[in-house]
Amino acid sequence: MKNTRILSAILAMLIIISAFAGCGGKDEPRQTVEVTDAVTTVAEETTPADLRANFKDSLPSDINLNGALIRFTARNGDVDTASEFFAESMNGEVVNDAVYERNLKVEERLNCNIEYIPQNVNCHGGFGSVVTKSVTSGSDDYDIVANMMYDNMSLVLRGFYLDLNSLSYLDFDMPWWNRAFHDVIEYNGRVYSSIGELAQTVISGTFVMFFDRTAFELLHPDEQSVYTTVDEGGWTLDKLIYYCSTVYSDLNGNGEADEGDRYGHFFTNTQTLGADSFTGGCNIKLVDKLDDGSYVYNGVSERAISFCEKMYELLFLNNNTCRLPYNNEDIMKTMVNGETIFTTWMLSGVNYLRDMENDFGIIPMPKLDELQESYTVYTHDGSTAFSIPITCKNPEDTAAVLEALAAETYRTTTPAYLDTALKGKYSRDAETARMLDVIIDGIYPDLGYIYGNNLGSPIGIMRRIFASASACEKAASTLASNESAILKKMDKIISQYEEIQP
Repeated sequence: MKNTRILSAILAMLIIISAFAGCGGKDEPRQTVEVTDAVTTVAEETTPADLRANFKDSLPSDINLNGALIRFTARNGDVDTASEFFAESMNGEVVNDAVYERNLKVEERLNCNIEYIPQNVNCHGGFGSVVTKSVTSGSDDYDIVANMMYDNMSLVLRGFYLDLNSLSYLDFDMPWWNRAFHDVIEYNGRVYSSIGELAQTVISGTFVMFFDRTAFELLHPDEQSVYTTVDEGGWTLDKLIYYCSTVYSDLNGNGEADEGDRYGHFFTNTQTLGADSFTGGCNIKLVDKLDDGSYVYNGVSERAISFCEKMYELLFLNNNTCRLPYNNEDIMKTMVNGETIFTTWMLSGVNYLRDMENDFGIIPMPKLDELQESYTVYTHDGSTAFSIPITCKNPEDTAAVLEALAAETYRTTTPAYLDTALKGKYSRDAETARMLDVIIDGIYPDLGYIYGNNLGSPIGIMRRIFASASACEKAASTLASNESAILKKMDKIISQYEEIQP
């Protein structure tokens, strides 16, 4: 699985590395790259920018769907979900036009028609009731369902979807699919949902750390670049705490640590997605699948307890962290105002920094410690996952369209989003390109996150723990008290899988 992720990351990010201004300072010599795969060989001289565009899929060259209509239903309740899959026409906006051209190219290539059926719900809400009504009534309303990840898993467990592994054209070894997600949710060789680059929210929903580069260099003039620390593998919770421990200042002069002062770090003072970002970054898998297919609860492990202890120090000691009710569109407020250096949010949070005067940077979430092999990260559990309902009348045609859309997204749409939307509009430095490489390579699925409420929301436990100092002090007992309930829910999930007909 690790080798698959590495291959995916190399091919997925080389184009971005070359496209971001200033990455190399001068033209690099052309190089010969050979990628051997059952279906792909690039042996001629090529530039990194060619790798995505020339990466072939495994669909037959003569495939013809004879005008088949494929109904694609998805969320469009907010800006993130509305831009993932459909564009009405070309309008000069790069991502919009890339989506439009992708859909048109797939229709022409496969000789099919794609009908987009929007559901007016956002990235935080699913449309499970819509799918439930359709499937239980036996209606052939939709061919592809694009729903939020954890909401979609509830529908999987109700037996509403086809086994994607049984369909001819889907190739989950390709870099446009997240093979790690596939492996984690696979049960007895069957998979009913998948995620990948076709969902722009998988990238925009990835948790990252934003930092005020200007303020950091001013307040830590003798420290090496944060980017260098990341590159050397030393970007850890302890390092973040160290950076934050010396910068507090009573800027408003009222003798109290409150709003308007300067802190190292911002974290919302209620239950927040900030807990998700640190839990994923420190690779705390509360529920894990072992190599033999069994499941374990890690909430009582030394790693989980150490994580909570370090988070307590970061969030509640020495004025390291400013805690205010700012959230969502206000999450970057203290950083924009020069009151904090570090803030964590999804990558889409870059939209809230467009007017920031100081230079900012984007880096991975810190590791628990330097023993952690690599930087890891969650993508928001509201990111989009794909399934094919059992009521679909032409599943093989549908699978061909889904694979073609995913492949074309990898070749053209993702570069448009990352290169133009992020680099062109928002990025302040060349190092951001390298950091995006590290960040996206680190996306990994966590069982507790994927199954969400079906497991009693393990991530909700972490959100509650980090909501207050008193809750964080009781982290060990809280985590231990949830072990039995979570494992029982995992047993129920297994029973539900057993009831689903292959």
